Amino acid sequence: MTRHYYYIFIFLFLALLPACQPENTDPNVNIAISDELQVELWEILDASQRMLELRITTLEELDCENYSISFSFNQLGNNTVISINNILPPHECIPGLAPASNQIEIGHFSEGEYPIQLNLKNNEIVNLGLLKVKPRFYELAMESDYGIFIPWKLLKTVPEDLIWGYLNIEDAADENSILEEFSNRLAPWTEEIGLSQGEYGYFNVEGGTAISIKDQQETINENIFLLKQTGSQDELKTALDDLRSEFSNQVSIKAFLSDGSFL
Repeated sequence: MTRHYYYIFIFLFLALLPACQPENTDPNVNIAISDELQVELWEILDASQRMLELRITTLEELDCENYSISFSFNQLGNNTVISINNILPPHECIPGLAPASNQIEIGHFSEGEYPIQLNLKNNEIVNLGLLKVKPRFYELAMESDYGIFIPWKLLKTVPEDLIWGYLNIEDAADENSILEEFSNRLAPWTEEIGLSQGEYGYFNVEGGTAISIKDQQETINENIFLLKQTGSQDELKTALDDLRSEFSNQVSIKAFLSDGSFL
């Protein structure tokens, strides 16, 4: 069975499940619905106001890179209701293996607790929960998670004045020399910072240091950096551009800032 028909089968199967989920279902009762979708809570960085979104992907890869996922979104007062509905085939397939995906922007939330539903199949399968917003983290506290997998319930907020990223160093290059020069060039405009352990979306911290950085669908574990910005963006950009020019055939550098920009 191809992946395309597999997912058609899964969503047809889900459509038949409401009879298995009666009204006023006790959240402690286990309903056997396998996890098919991953839901990531994500902070959209911005210089003025940060927003939250949910990043939805299928756990299985499909045979085109550009499958998407349909959804409905309703916000009434403090209540947010999201239903993840169907996988949508592309008009023109981009060949390659990739999960179907979509992003659902759910807005800006001040500190507090907000009822949220992460439902399936036009709200036929209901997952009730709370979105908890604190100064240093967001939390999805779900009573049930039928059909969905949430990789992190708690997402740390990205502190202000951070710069993070990674270096792609060619195999033939002198890696130690490049990393040393990188540290020396950025030293006047940055300083070391120790963050609390946890998932920040854009990066993951253990033992006070970043152990991985996410760039789109890629997770990078080598030659990564996470620093506090003390200089201006222009000073940082000049230092990075000088490095790129000096080692143009040996290294590429990606650098991101906590206001949502990149250098």
